[in-house]
Amino acid sequence: MATIAFIKKYYPFILFTLVIGLSVFSFQTWNSLRLERANNKYQQDQNEKNINALSDSITLEFNRKLKAWEYSKDNYVVQKLEDLKKYNQSLAKELEKVKGDVIAAIKTQAEVDLGGIETSNDIVVIDEKKHHYGLNFESYYKDAGFEQKLVGTSKFYAIPDEKNNKWNIQPDITVLDTNLTSINITYGFKELKDKYQVFAITPSDKINFTDLTGGYFIDKQPPPPPTRKKKFGVGPYVGYGISSNIAGEAGFGWSVGVAVHYDIFQF
Repeated sequence: MATIAFIKKYYPFILFTLVIGLSVFSFQTWNSLRLERANNKYQQDQNEKNINALSDSITLEFNRKLKAWEYSKDNYVVQKLEDLKKYNQSLAKELEKVKGDVIAAIKTQAEVDLGGIETSNDIVVIDEKKHHYGLNFESYYKDAGFEQKLVGTSKFYAIPDEKNNKWNIQPDITVLDTNLTSINITYGFKELKDKYQVFAITPSDKINFTDLTGGYFIDKQPPPPPTRKKKFGVGPYVGYGISSNIAGEAGFGWSVGVAVHYDIFQF
């Protein structure tokens, strides 16, 4: 009987509390479903972009600001290494053998074709008694992004045949004293309006990329510093509940004031 009497006396407050509780629960449920739908859509969009990256070809354009050639191609954006296996198994296997957590990876294959190059030859005597000679040669090419230098000697024997009035030429070996190659390339990832790309930049028009593949792992990126949610607060409030008048009589009604409050639920 006491419970029924309490409910009859305070039913407006009880009803108000239930409405607020149900409203908070409904909002949290709706917010969770909204986040889940957004995450599913993000995963679908990301999967579609990764599939497109499988067939995307390398794009070449001249960057006038950098005065260099820029190669670009859609790259993979995945959560973890296991996801990369769905799109590029060979790259994933390579990264599995890397020590430590891989944040991002770029795999390239470039070729350089300098065309025909002429070099001068100087005959040198290595051992005259043994009729041992050589041809010194030097090949050098340099531009803003590529440098190659080859210096060496092609050795041979030139033995005179006085009886038949001719020379017998016998090849020996070729020794490279200098074999220098220097390549200037800048790699990176860039974000466009609706996709991510891996790029390579070089000032040399002699370098040609035949493979440019990138993988970016989202879960390996440094997370933002956690923010501590404040539970306590001070400020004005408007509410409905039990209050008392000057005479000390309790009753239900609206109240306005300033209070110190503690948040049980935050949303």
